[in-house]
Amino acid sequence: MKYIRLVLILLLMLGLFGFANSINNKRKLGDIKINFNNNAALFVTAESVENLLIDNLKDSLNSYKYMLDLKGLEHLLNKHDMIKSADIFSDIKGNLGVIISQRQPIARFFDGDFNYIDEQGLLMPLSHQFSARVPLVYGFSSEEISTIYPLLLKIRKDEFLKKHIIAIRKNSKNQTIKLNVRNQDFSINLGKIEALELKFTNYKAFYLKAKEEQKLNDYKSVNLQFGNQVVCTFKQ
Repeated sequence: MKYIRLVLILLLMLGLFGFANSINNKRKLGDIKINFNNNAALFVTAESVENLLIDNLKDSLNSYKYMLDLKGLEHLLNKHDMIKSADIFSDIKGNLGVIISQRQPIARFFDGDFNYIDEQGLLMPLSHQFSARVPLVYGFSSEEISTIYPLLLKIRKDEFLKKHIIAIRKNSKNQTIKLNVRNQDFSINLGKIEALELKFTNYKAFYLKAKEEQKLNDYKSVNLQFGNQVVCTFKQ
């Protein structure tokens, strides 16, 4: 008798769960709520994301939740030039939740046209919404992005260098790398993209000492390509 009662209770619970799930799935689509990781809607706005979804859902706005292709909507947003990833879900009230992760530029790249280089080393277009404060890279072809990518990451991850370096260019004569510095007249000859930790450690030591002695304006160039040395050229 107890066994039959347990079976009946279990069947009743399953029936109630199925009924509730059916009611939930038959809710009409409600609001679209868009959130950005890091709370920053920089390169793409919530309005543009919502308009893209509404345009795609224009035949489904009066449809039921179970009819929505959430993976298809995620795929649609993931194709957007400024979006790194999108997660879409629906809640019990029928609202559509969207969480956006945007692509993050680490450099502005010029090879006849302007683009960004993102944190994965891929080209991305400029945005009409926001201009990123990142170093300008020029004198390179798009095929050379993978070569300069380690340097860009090094600058991006170092708070001093990120604020300090404003441009990266290649000397076409000897293929060495030169860096332009914010608010200073001198340039940095980096040489090849190798031993970056040593070179920038030496440069920081030089910079702090020259700043303390108020001699930064005396230099025309700073050469870091000779191993453990910092070789400076004075202005004439």
